[in-house]
Amino acid sequence: MLVLSRKIGEVITIGSEVKITVLNYDRGVVRLGIDAPKSIPVHRKEIYDKIIELNQQAARTGFDAFKQAMAFSKLYFPKNEAKEKELPTLFFSRNKLKK
Repeated sequence: MLVLSRKIGEVITIGSEVKITVLNYDRGVVRLGIDAPKSIPVHRKEIYDKIIELNQQAARTGFDAFKQAMAFSKLYFPKNEAKEKELPTLFFSRNKLKK
């Protein structure tokens, strides 16, 4: 593990495309700004772990059981109004969209 010390406003780069800026430090909480291309997913660890858990559950169960699990979670796929052939994006929200 690489351990770095940075001051507010200083930047860490990962490769040539990802930049992490220290924005603020207040009462033991560090605020970071992450600038990355849209092709690189950036998630908090707890959200990433939930996505992995749902993916593993989907691989073990039939589609109907997965749909039922999604109905009880706070994860949702927004409706694609443009009918584009893009892969859907999974969102995590406190309030699920009701449509």
